[in-house]
Amino acid sequence: KQWYQRRVRAEVGQSVPWTPETVPQNEYSTEHGLTYELCAGIIDRTEPPENIAAAEVFEETGYRIGVDKLDLITRVVNGVGTSGERQHMFYTEVTDEQRETQGGGLAEEGEVVEVIEVARDEIEKFAFDESKPKPPGCILAIVWWLNQQKSKG
Repeated sequence: KQWYQRRVRAEVGQSVPWTPETVPQNEYSTEHGLTYELCAGIIDRTEPPENIAAAEVFEETGYRIGVDKLDLITRVVNGVGTSGERQHMFYTEVTDEQRETQGGGLAEEGEVVEVIEVARDEIEKFAFDESKPKPPGCILAIVWWLNQQKSKG
């Protein structure tokens, strides 16, 4: 889960100067502004996308993974009509032994990230649960994973 001030603006209908700690609890919940999503980062340096992806996984979740453990799912164009950015989607599996920190993102960049786990038997329901806002890329990744599981039998 990640918290975004612009999501609060979208839900509340106005620009607000809140952070998760300063949301007026008598009027709104900290849930205003939360989005369920995959680890993500901006390709703003000359490293390969795989290196940036591995660094983002560590920064946001605390799991240390090797670049060689990332499998490319696909590359898509996101935000068609607005930004037209290219998104590289990777898959990896992690174990408890790979967790070195609690993650949480970078506070100095305004990131507020909470790692969540969804049970295997609940993942399809989670993907299409509109009460848990998520970007299309998250749903695409879940559908991809479900298809992989079906092909394994």
